[in-house]
Amino acid sequence: MWKRVLRMFVGLYLPLLVLTFCVYQYEKKKQIVGLSQFQKRDAALKKDYFLEQCNGLLKDTEYWSHLEYPVDFEPMGRHTTFMDRYIEVIKEITDYDQFRFIDLKGQEIYRAVRNNADSVTIGNLQNKENHEYVKAGLALKKNQLYLSQISLNRENGIVEKPNKPVIRAVAPIYDTTNTKVGLVVINFKMKRVLDQLKSKVADTELYLFDDSHRLISSSLHEEDLPYESGKADFIFPDNLIANINKIKIDSTIAGEEQIWRFQPIVLNGTKNSFGSNKKMASEIITPSSLLMVLEIPPRMIASYTKPLADSLITFNVICIIGIMTLCYLFQKKKVEKELFYKELESKNILLSRSKDQLEENNVMVNEMNNSLEIRNKQLSDFSYLISHNLRSPVTSMSVIVEMIQKEKNPEILHELLPKLDIVSKSITHLTEDINDYVSILDTKEIKIVDIDLQELILEVKNEFTETLLDNSGFEVQLNLAAWNHISYSKFYMQSIVHNFISNAIKYKRENVSSYIQFESAIENKQKVLYVRDNGIGLNMERHGDNVFKLYKRFHRNISGKGMGLFLVKSQLDALNATITINSKEGVGTTFKLIF
Repeated sequence: MWKRVLRMFVGLYLPLLVLTFCVYQYEKKKQIVGLSQFQKRDAALKKDYFLEQCNGLLKDTEYWSHLEYPVDFEPMGRHTTFMDRYIEVIKEITDYDQFRFIDLKGQEIYRAVRNNADSVTIGNLQNKENHEYVKAGLALKKNQLYLSQISLNRENGIVEKPNKPVIRAVAPIYDTTNTKVGLVVINFKMKRVLDQLKSKVADTELYLFDDSHRLISSSLHEEDLPYESGKADFIFPDNLIANINKIKIDSTIAGEEQIWRFQPIVLNGTKNSFGSNKKMASEIITPSSLLMVLEIPPRMIASYTKPLADSLITFNVICIIGIMTLCYLFQKKKVEKELFYKELESKNILLSRSKDQLEENNVMVNEMNNSLEIRNKQLSDFSYLISHNLRSPVTSMSVIVEMIQKEKNPEILHELLPKLDIVSKSITHLTEDINDYVSILDTKEIKIVDIDLQELILEVKNEFTETLLDNSGFEVQLNLAAWNHISYSKFYMQSIVHNFISNAIKYKRENVSSYIQFESAIENKQKVLYVRDNGIGLNMERHGDNVFKLYKRFHRNISGKGMGLFLVKSQLDALNATITINSKEGVGTTFKLIF
């Protein structure tokens, strides 16, 4: 029995193990995608913050470039009073590490160096003609700003201690005659900005590179610009170097163990009006672009996926215990049931035979019920047809007999006697059709024959006094060019035509030459019969839903039982034909029969 238990266990648990693995991979990918989205938002915020800070520095520099400087500007000479009103501004802006004016030869003509938050030293002028940022600044045109690379501040070529990361913003200055007189150079302290970039919302790492892939700052280094201080111990993964060279837009590289987010920071060639709509936008020139890289390290991914792995391991342990127990109990019960099933087998055979017999009996009962329903419907139709269809010819015969009794003129009597003969023949024909219908009821089916429609309509027409007499003012029109023969129940078709003519006569308009028209057509490969009259019509909005219902009458001033159209529809439905109506009061009615 244990072999069967083990086989059953493997069969049940193996798919569950595969499913568990798939769920783990799927949920892990979802978590990695979620981390990527979080990283993307964090990177966008840090990039926006960095650009906002850089634009703030450039805005300050632009402010100094747009001052109206005196001709032959000497800030430490005869124009000291010009600078006195700005010295407090320089002291208050603590991000200014150095503030300098440099003439067109690269010589400092004004130098303010911050000692601490409240102290600024003026003086100690230096020659900066060989510095790259001075050369680039002297090449600037009006409405151009230069932003240097981030670097450690040096004094006389020696890195200042403690390390002080700075960025230099340079702009040309012009005197009141619009003559270029030099440059304004501001060294901005970047430690606050870089520290803010390195601040962690989660356990992520940040790296800021220049376009030579040199590390400017990272959350792994306390000191910024490690390559300048000789502590460049960071090695970027080799498999991402090729991707870095191709990165032009924001992008993400997500792996199983790490997620990298690349945010290029491009300022060179951009223009900014710094929120002012009145002045021309300034073009920003910078020697290199920066690349901000955010890393979600393996430890963070592991910390997010570990609870999922633990949950699935716990789930599998529980499943192993549960499935093994279930398999043992199942196999034990199976052995017991095998004997029980053998005993039941013979009984099931007997039950199966009884079931088959019961199903046969049900089929017979259903067939009998359907037959009874059809027979009841046929008997109901037969009862009404006899009373309804005999009424008109009998009435016509009574009218003609009465006219014969009252008429004394032999010539008119000679004309009426043939009419009486026609009505008599109609009654005879109707009697024959009733006999046919009785035979249909006996054979439990509707007899289908080929009908000459024109001949049948003319035959039914003679059952009515209004169509029998030539001067009655009512005309039966035929247009059966499309088709004239149809396979249908003659008794039903005769009744349908009878009801249409009867209604057209009953509901004709006064003082109008009345008619009923029968027109055949072929539509969508089906035979269609249009029956039109110019009678008083119906209000379709009020009565459209009730036209073909039993005992529904719509003209109280005209006698009737409301059976005619109900019977027409019933007879058409019986042979899968359909009927629709379109009517307008005071105009007439059109019926469309589709066979």
